[in-house]
Amino acid sequence: MTEHDPKGRGAPGGASRREFLRGSGVAAATAVLTGQATAILDEAQAAAQDSGPKILKGEVELTLKVNGHDHACTVEPRSTLLDTLRDRLDITGPKRVCDRASCGACTAIVDGEPVYSCTTLAVSCQGKTIETLESFDTGEHGVPHAFCKDDGLMCGYCTPGFVTACKAFLDKNPNPTLEEVRKGIDGNICRCGTYVGVLQAALDAAKAMKGA
Repeated sequence: MTEHDPKGRGAPGGASRREFLRGSGVAAATAVLTGQATAILDEAQAAAQDSGPKILKGEVELTLKVNGHDHACTVEPRSTLLDTLRDRLDITGPKRVCDRASCGACTAIVDGEPVYSCTTLAVSCQGKTIETLESFDTGEHGVPHAFCKDDGLMCGYCTPGFVTACKAFLDKNPNPTLEEVRKGIDGNICRCGTYVGVLQAALDAAKAMKGA
């Protein structure tokens, strides 16, 4: 009997009207969700492009604040802070020794933190405060004076880096113990082995800086 036939005349392929409507609803919902997902994905990609790292090429104009003074220079994006200081700005306190961030001779202070300038990109230092050996107090209250007093140097290759690392450490910890000094400057290496003098110089410099 027609009235008992579960298949309606308008249902294509012999499917019931209920199944047809259910399938149509799912297809419509899928289309809406797919459109929303696409829009969300497009927005996410646009946001990633806006907030992602800026691609630099060719030469870049920088203004680096070194030892309290602004220095304008033009560098390639790959130029390290060490190369820029020494070759572009004639600031030669940081030394090139290992050139692979293992000895510390190139140490500079960036926003109060000691860094290996041989592996720090100059472009990453724009807008930051950079300190090098040239700006340190060389009088009796300064770290360089303590190094001379306690014979904390031999060949001299590592000395600028050690002096800089000590200065950065003592600025944060003006009352260190010997063990704290060891840990505070353990990123620097002295191939001549003058560690006894270096450690004593750091302790004496701490005392002298408090009396300044």
